[in-house]
Amino acid sequence: MRRIFFPLLAIIAGVLWLWYRRETVSEGEGVVHLQSEHEHFHLHVDLPPGMEIEPGDTLEILTIPQTHGQTNGEITYPSRVRLTKASSLRRELVRRSSLVEINELVEHP
Repeated sequence: MRRIFFPLLAIIAGVLWLWYRRETVSEGEGVVHLQSEHEHFHLHVDLPPGMEIEPGDTLEILTIPQTHGQTNGEITYPSRVRLTKASSLRRELVRRSSLVEINELVEHP
């Protein structure tokens, strides 16, 4: 029985790991709104149609403007963006762990 159990367990663990690590990548043109002031920094990206971010996903902004270390108020510029979609397993784990973290913040004295 043990001769079958451990290899079977290893195969199941490997399949779960591959499922967790699975990603799909898409690129498109977005619009970046960067607001940088003395005590405030805010970044917002308007994504192309059909591109939607969900828990566990990663968005990369591929074009950065030359600001020479300083911006006056808000700048808006077009940029190529890359969205890496997480697997359904990773998405569910991030969603569940986020709920735990939010509860810890709310319940913290």
